Amino acid sequence: MEMTPKRRLLAAIRGEEVDHVPFSPFLAYYFDFLPKETQEKGQLEYLKAMGADPLLRGFISAYTVCPRECSVTEKTQGNKRYITIHTPKGELHSVYTYVSESNTWFLTEHPVKGIEDFPAAMALYEDLEVMDNIAEVNRQIDALGEDGLHVALIGAEMKSAYQHMVEHLVGTENLIYLTMDYPDEVRELVELIAAKNRKTVEYTAESKIEACLSWEDSSTTNLSPALYREYIAPEITEWVKILRESGKLYIQHACGHIKDLLLPIAEQGVTAIESISPPPTGNVTMEEAGRVLPPSVGLIGGIEPVQFLQDSVEDLLPYCEKLCAAMKSRGFVLANSDSCPPGVAYEKFQKIAQLVKEIRV
Repeated sequence: MEMTPKRRLLAAIRGEEVDHVPFSPFLAYYFDFLPKETQEKGQLEYLKAMGADPLLRGFISAYTVCPRECSVTEKTQGNKRYITIHTPKGELHSVYTYVSESNTWFLTEHPVKGIEDFPAAMALYEDLEVMDNIAEVNRQIDALGEDGLHVALIGAEMKSAYQHMVEHLVGTENLIYLTMDYPDEVRELVELIAAKNRKTVEYTAESKIEACLSWEDSSTTNLSPALYREYIAPEITEWVKILRESGKLYIQHACGHIKDLLLPIAEQGVTAIESISPPPTGNVTMEEAGRVLPPSVGLIGGIEPVQFLQDSVEDLLPYCEKLCAAMKSRGFVLANSDSCPPGVAYEKFQKIAQLVKEIRV
């Protein structure tokens, strides 16, 4: 019996029987370069038209966040954007640099430079309010119906506390030094941000959301397995416990070098790992991950972005067929990992979407 896209995706993620493997391309970056009229119709219609199963990552959340007293000012000069956060305990300054080729503003100067900025950072998160958005998110889920699966965001900063500090608040090198030199202060800030994150998870647990993720960006390029186990794994393990008690799935977005993080991620109790990628974007193939992870952990991804762009259709289709066969023993959703280069030919999406419908499972 043919399944709806939503039921197919949920079953595939859980490792249950499906009528065929879902193909759910991740359109980050790619969609921003499509014609305006296509963008206005939205990703749902675009995915449906190509024959894919719409896995809508990060479009909705059961909460909103806003500051009560802190404020932000910004100034743009050329390709530089200067942002100042004003708190009762001082100011935090950051700089973003725009790169037109990727249509992205990259953080090039983090707001927390040293221990002297911790009082302002603490004040920022003490001030941050997490508010209920359950009625609206339930309406969005009802509107989507069986046409796809919303994978909702959790996290006040859309990721675990320490990972947010690595990427957006402090920066990798600086945070490592601060963690070694000022462990108590770092732990205090981590716990404050984690408390705000926990509130977002609690709202999610009360909603109709069935699956969620954070933009965790897990990777040993900026974090050791030891630091991951100490600062990140306990927080995500708590999320999973809260979510499972209300029947919801947590999917970890891990788009980097995760070969040495596979077991710590699995130990958290996650239902699946999303955006897993072979080299050069990642450092582990799907087959390698399958040998390390317990069968209870599903995998979403497998098509490396550069491969998706450069391989011909004739090369890509046999690769996808082989990958689907290798993943038969676990939950699996075929996708390009992490993002999609703007130059990928539309024919590739269509051909893969047709291929998965023809593969016997």
